[in-house]
Amino acid sequence: MRALIVEDDALSARVLHLTLRTHFETACADDAEGAFSAYMQAMDGGAPFDVVLLDLMLPGESGLTVLERIRTVEAERGLPRVPVLVTTAVTDINIALRAFEQGHISAYLVKPLDFDRLLAELRTLGLIQVA
Repeated sequence: MRALIVEDDALSARVLHLTLRTHFETACADDAEGAFSAYMQAMDGGAPFDVVLLDLMLPGESGLTVLERIRTVEAERGLPRVPVLVTTAVTDINIALRAFEQGHISAYLVKPLDFDRLLAELRTLGLIQVA
């Protein structure tokens, strides 16, 4: 299983990597362009990500813009949607509701992250086994 961690804070990215490494091979991106590039390289290389953990507040484009770009590629290529778990300090419930209603995200996790909840969401999605 492969996970893309999109996080501009190096410490947060490292903690996510350490939390997920027993379940996933992880790749990290620290900005929107790097995230989309990693997504496309994985897709085009035949080893797409099984899940994306996406921060909304990124340098350059926002995480929501990256998400829209990913969903556009999936639609154009007729691909299934990769589960996206938003990991953010943004607590605007309207953003979360819009993203859920449009089917763009699987979970909205507010920082500081509750890692038990993160793992529970991954279990619910069938991406990790119940311990």
